[in-house]
Amino acid sequence: MTFETALLGWHDFYVASAGAAAALLGLLFVGVSINLGALTAPERIDLRGRASLAFSNLIYVLVLSLSMLIPSDDGRSLAVVCAVLALFAVSRVATRIVQIIRSWDQIANGVRTLRRLTWTLVAALLLGYAAIQLWVNETSSTLYSLISVVFLLLIGAADVSWDLLTTVSDEEAVPGGPRS
Repeated sequence: MTFETALLGWHDFYVASAGAAAALLGLLFVGVSINLGALTAPERIDLRGRASLAFSNLIYVLVLSLSMLIPSDDGRSLAVVCAVLALFAVSRVATRIVQIIRSWDQIANGVRTLRRLTWTLVAALLLGYAAIQLWVNETSSTLYSLISVVFLLLIGAADVSWDLLTTVSDEEAVPGGPRS
C-alpha cells in the first residue's frame, strides 16, 4: 500500500478531528469572552495560562488534521509539519514552565497548572517521534501514532477548559470572590 493510499484511509478521522477542534475553539472563545474580567485580572496569570494552553492544543489539532487532509504521496512533507508543530509545542510548554516558576507566589494553583502541561508535552514528544519516523521510514504505520497525539491534545484541551471554567465559576460563587 502506498503512503498516499494509507493517508486516504484516515480522511474521515481527520475531518472529524478538525471539525471537533474548530467547534471547541469556538466554545473556548465564548467561555473566555463571558469570563473576560476574571481572566484579565493581573493576579490571575494561571487562568490566562490555562486558557492559552487549551487554545494552543486545539490549534495544534486543527493544523495537524488539516495537514493530514492535504493530498501527499510521501511522508516527508507530513514529517516537516509534525516536526514544526512538535518544536513549537515544546517551546511553548518550556516557556510556560519558566513563567510559572518565575511567578510561583502569584499563581493560585501552580501545581495544577504544571500538571495540565503534561498533556501537551507528551503529545508534542509523540509528535516529534512521529516526525522522525515519517522522515526516516516514510511508512504508513506511523500514522497510527498520530491518533494518540490528536486524542492527547483534545483531552488536554478539554481538561484545561473544564478546569478553567469551573475555577472561575467557583470563585464567582464565593462571597467576596473576584466579581463580588
